[in-house]
Amino acid sequence: MGGVTVDFLREHGRIDSPVLVVVVLVVVIAWLWRRPDARGPRRLLLAYVTVYWLLATWTGATLLTFAVAHGLTQLPDRESAGGADTVVVLGGGAATFGQSGAVIGLLTSGSVLRALEAARVYKAIGARLVIVSGGIPTPGFQLAPESALLRAALIDAGVPADRIVQDPEARTTREHPRTLGPILQSHHVSRFVLVTSPAHMRRALAVFRAAGLDPVPSVSLRRPENLPPPKWIVPTNESLYQSGQAIYEFGAWVYYRWNGWN
Repeated sequence: MGGVTVDFLREHGRIDSPVLVVVVLVVVIAWLWRRPDARGPRRLLLAYVTVYWLLATWTGATLLTFAVAHGLTQLPDRESAGGADTVVVLGGGAATFGQSGAVIGLLTSGSVLRALEAARVYKAIGARLVIVSGGIPTPGFQLAPESALLRAALIDAGVPADRIVQDPEARTTREHPRTLGPILQSHHVSRFVLVTSPAHMRRALAVFRAAGLDPVPSVSLRRPENLPPPKWIVPTNESLYQSGQAIYEFGAWVYYRWNGWN
């Protein structure tokens, strides 16, 4: 039951979730129906709209991301890698589509940015390996492991195919150290650079360190370099997505701490 509840909250507890929007509207309408003159429902609706607008702006997304990612940066050069000769990149989501036995997969924008950062770090430190970690978190909905899609993206970004190793088993952040451990040992990796998104990095580091590993962090960009500068007060889907990711990380950090996983 606990797992079902957590999965439901992960899917529908987002600020942009249609379920959350409907719940707020139902509460407001029911409250007004019972008490037409009450100010509470109007204040609730105004507060929700105000928060929604703020989180949908680059200003709100930046503030939230800073709260979970402050102090985390990109690895600048080989000297900063502390002797690491391997890059580990964690999957950040994918969608797959199947018909008549054919499957086409697409990485989320967050996963693509992680792949680009992993390729950059690979070249910057002259790494001997890039390990891509990501399985199938929702069997039946996702038809191919994220690691396979990340591998293809890394090849497109200039990483030789024979330098890429896949970890197709990890489905959650908690599972990454367990599934990566044997791969790291078999390739005699003692130190590695960990690549993931800014919002996700702090929780990922805590989980790896709890497992006795101490990776060197390098966060991916929040948005591609080729896009025009963001509009700080204009609501956009991009900003709302990033705010949602940061809020999710707050909740996930608390959940992991409660269970003693980080």
